[in-house]
Amino acid sequence: MGVVSKWTNDSQRFLLDHFDTIQNSPSHIYHSALPLSPSTSGFQEYYSAEHSQMVKVVKGLPAEWGMCSRTVLLNSPLKSLSCHNNIIAVGLESGGIIILNAITGSQTAVLSGHKRMVMSLTFSSNGTLLVSGSWDCTVKLWDVQTGGVIKTFSGHSRWVWSVSISADCTRIASGSDDKTICLWDIQTGECHYTIQQQDNVLHVCFSPTDSQNLLSVSNQKVWKWVSIDHQIKPLFDGTCIAFSSDGTQLVSCYEGVATVQNPDSRATVAELQVTNVRGLLQPLLGCASHDQRYPSE
Repeated sequence: MGVVSKWTNDSQRFLLDHFDTIQNSPSHIYHSALPLSPSTSGFQEYYSAEHSQMVKVVKGLPAEWGMCSRTVLLNSPLKSLSCHNNIIAVGLESGGIIILNAITGSQTAVLSGHKRMVMSLTFSSNGTLLVSGSWDCTVKLWDVQTGGVIKTFSGHSRWVWSVSISADCTRIASGSDDKTICLWDIQTGECHYTIQQQDNVLHVCFSPTDSQNLLSVSNQKVWKWVSIDHQIKPLFDGTCIAFSSDGTQLVSCYEGVATVQNPDSRATVAELQVTNVRGLLQPLLGCASHDQRYPSE
């Protein structure tokens, strides 16, 4: 079983690392994929022995497969990221959104519609919908299967930093540089509530288990909203927030510390000292770190 497992793992890593090369030109299996595989790879050892005329790399081969199984090159700087199962959505500085297969890393779709950089992305709980927030001051709701825009929500006067969709898929929350939180009705496209804050709203986050509860980050404070329009005093200091997918844990970031806690009791589960908190939490938050440098008006 150990030998079978080794070959299975080796096969998977071989295909992932060289997927694009093999897809574009199958003959490169022998010309580049096999010669550039780690020296301990079963494929390397077998085919080197069987094919004496195969190209051989005599120096510089890695001993093992690296931690990164795929590197995906983008034609524009990445500004936001969201994942659901085997789907990855990437928001670009150009305003485009790229959909990737999380297993192969291959591009499956390009969503076009935003005119400026896409700063926030989030999938619905079932993965059929994608919400995006952009510096073009709009929020868009996308059909993941078709890649089409279902609705565009306009109302913010400045760029949108963060978006979140409720667990029951009836509402979208958006946080903006105009110091407001907008609560949008997905069916009608109308803004039912506009909540004024004292500073830019950098994050909004619905609870994945309760569509009536919303967290927001403004002025380096985490605020809680119950029944949407009722604000509770600041819970704690923070610059980033995210729920786990099952809603049992809440992660907040402040001054180089990522704190994992129970969202109800506020009991601390773990604390992580890191130099780049937002970078660490990017896949969980579904958005890239927010660059505070404002664009020219």
